[in-house]
Amino acid sequence: MKLEGKVALVTGGGSGIGRAICLAFAREGASVAVNDIRGESIDETIRAMGEAAARALPVVADVADSSAVRKMFATIRAQFGTLDILVNNAGIGEVSGQGEVERMNRVAEAQVAEMMAGGPVKTRWGVTQSMDDGVFERMLRVHLFGTFHCTREALKVMEDKGSGRIVNISSVAGTSGLEGAPHYSAAKAGILGFTRSVAREVGIAGVTVNAIAPGYIETAMTEPLSPVVKQMWTMNTPLKKSGKPEDIAAAALYLASDDGRFLTGQVISPNGGWWMP
Repeated sequence: MKLEGKVALVTGGGSGIGRAICLAFAREGASVAVNDIRGESIDETIRAMGEAAARALPVVADVADSSAVRKMFATIRAQFGTLDILVNNAGIGEVSGQGEVERMNRVAEAQVAEMMAGGPVKTRWGVTQSMDDGVFERMLRVHLFGTFHCTREALKVMEDKGSGRIVNISSVAGTSGLEGAPHYSAAKAGILGFTRSVAREVGIAGVTVNAIAPGYIETAMTEPLSPVVKQMWTMNTPLKKSGKPEDIAAAALYLASDDGRFLTGQVISPNGGWWMP
């Protein structure tokens, strides 16, 4: 029971990686505040905790909204009185609709076909030149601003008590860049810079701040990718397979527990070898 007696908040805990982290923390004894923008998703996660559901707290909030985040933290303090662990996981994949996902799949498939035919690759992404302000801003507000909003509130508790663990979920899109996703890559890269800066700031207060940069993980967010794109990801991964949400949850548990007490400002990247720094 590595987290027995600890209180954790996991944002975006209603599905995918967030749900896997919530379940892992609950199994290890933590009381878990499960955040998501959809209450029904939170309920599904809490039901999956089994007996540990008695220690769970549902907190619906959009992390991109700073006032909603403040209210969420007030609810957590009222229920538990403290916070020991924050996992900033809430995120979105695409904000311009299914049509944009389908277009990106077609571009990727066309490029693969051109490469297989011996090239040259002529099909262009054309994403950045056509992206509007709202799409770019929404991506940053959820990922980067959301991480900031929650971290700011968590530190008001953690710094005063002299201990805490913050785990930020980034991506290989932030470490190496991902074609066709400039807004997502920028948001995830920003999280890495934010992680390092805050780690240097709050280490003296006994708070560690680290990031996880997953590779291709099988979640609802990656499900719309075409089979060709998925195969391209796995073939470019030395282990020749995709990851599971539980792979990321294991890394989060390590960083949130005493096992990771001497790590701060670091990036752990469970990616099957797709990105090697």
